[in-house]
Order: sequence, then C-alpha cells, then structure tokens
Amino acid sequence: MKLTYMTHKNINQLVILLLIILSLSACASMSTMQTARTTDKNKFAYIIGLSVVRTDIPISTIDTIKINAPVVDLGVRYGVTDKLDVGAKISIIGTANVDAKYQFLGDKTSKIAGSIGLGGGYISLAINASKIHLYDFMLPVYFSYHPINWISLYCSPKYVFRITNNYNYLNQTTTNINSHWYGATGGIRIGKRVAFLAEYSYIGTSQLTEPFSQISGGISIGFE
Repeated sequence: MKLTYMTHKNINQLVILLLIILSLSACASMSTMQTARTTDKNKFAYIIGLSVVRTDIPISTIDTIKINAPVVDLGVRYGVTDKLDVGAKISIIGTANVDAKYQFLGDKTSKIAGSIGLGGGYISLAINASKIHLYDFMLPVYFSYHPINWISLYCSPKYVFRITNNYNYLNQTTTNINSHWYGATGGIRIGKRVAFLAEYSYIGTSQLTEPFSQISGGISIGFE
C-alpha cells in the first residue's frame, strides 16, 4: 500500500478551500486567538478553535434574537513583514473575518509586545421571513507578556462598529441598525510552534441587548 503525505503546499490549498466554502455559510465569533507578536515573515500560522458564544443580535429596534451556541473557528495568518501580518477566519457556522496587525512595540524575543489591528467581518442569518446581514468594522489593540519562550499572557481591547441590515420578505421593507461594541479579550498561550490557547471575551453594546461573551480554546500551528 502506497502512503502519500500532505505537503505544506497541499495544506495551504486545503485551508484556502475550506475558507472559501465555509465563508459562504454564516453565528457570531469575536475570538482573538493570538498574542501581540506578529507571524514571522513569509510564514503561516493556522488556528483551530472551539468556543461557546452567548449574545443577542437586534433584528429591529424592538426585537432581538438570542444566540447561545458552540462555534468552531478556522483561521490562517501570514507574515508580510517582520512587523505586519494578515489573517482570515471563518466560523462554522458563522462569521467571515479578515484583518491586518502591525506590531509597534517589541519584537519576536522581547518580553512585552504591542500591536494595533484593523479588520472587517460579515454574518448572514435567515430568521423566519427575515434575511439579516451584519457588517462589522473592528479596531483592536493587542498587548502580550512573554515571561518565557513558551508561555504568553495576552489582552486585546477592541472597538466594533456593527451595521445590521434586516430585509423582511413579507412586507418587503429594509431596516438598518447601527451599534457600537466595546470590550476586551484576555487569554493565555502555551507552547511554541504548536501551542494551546484559552481565552475569554466580554463586549458590551450601545443597544439594549445582552453583552457579548465568549469562552474559547484552540490550537495554533506554525509552518514555514
């Protein structure tokens, strides 16, 4: 029996295919799953995570839908330079996010690191006679402490501006709701090239709905 092994190129193609297929589906995820350090230049890092999400999503000025469900995250990051990386993440079934992160404090060996990011996300939901589209514009900052080379503690305050578009098929009307979300994620990363991450996110909103909370655990794997 002939055995075949997946090359790094095969893995990249598989991850990209999964991102394309799954981003066409759409629950909510605001996990961080990374420290303030950026991915090494010309290298990839893959993230697989499992979360429990609890939140409300407004579908009109007086009505919301409650979400309390498990979420699976799949993500990939690529180091553009030693200070800049880019990433994409999808949830099953959930958000599709893209972002970039620039490290302005520290380097790959310093104990303290700081970065700023910019990203966007999209969610699509079908509820009864409504089709709901959510567009997120995210501004996170990242800070992490690395006491030794295989343990990191990180915190990521973030601001999210969300546009909720609700189209009702019955009366053929469209409702748009804008909301502001403020909060932070805190977590720990254990390991080097292969690492385990555990974190908690809590984000409040300007809407009269329940704040967003998420407990996440996952694995990060780096490749050259």
